[in-house]
Amino acid sequence: LLAKKPEWKLRISGHTDNVGNDATNMKLSEERSKAVAKFLSDRGVDAERLLVEWHGEEQPIADNSTESGRQKNRRVEMEVKFD
Repeated sequence: LLAKKPEWKLRISGHTDNVGNDATNMKLSEERSKAVAKFLSDRGVDAERLLVEWHGEEQPIADNSTESGRQKNRRVEMEVKFD
């Protein structure tokens, strides 16, 4: 899609569960989101079109008290930006 629509941008957001300390989780989520951006950039997507952010454990989507919830919170989200 990004190759066909050069005016579109992509927001890439890295997240973690709550295991570990805040600083480590923030760094891990940064590395996750940057790895996805590098993957896309290596395949020809202009890095200027990639909005990379990281949130550590600040935005869980599931309960961190269960293994399945923690697994869901370890993620990278991508959102196409049309503006």
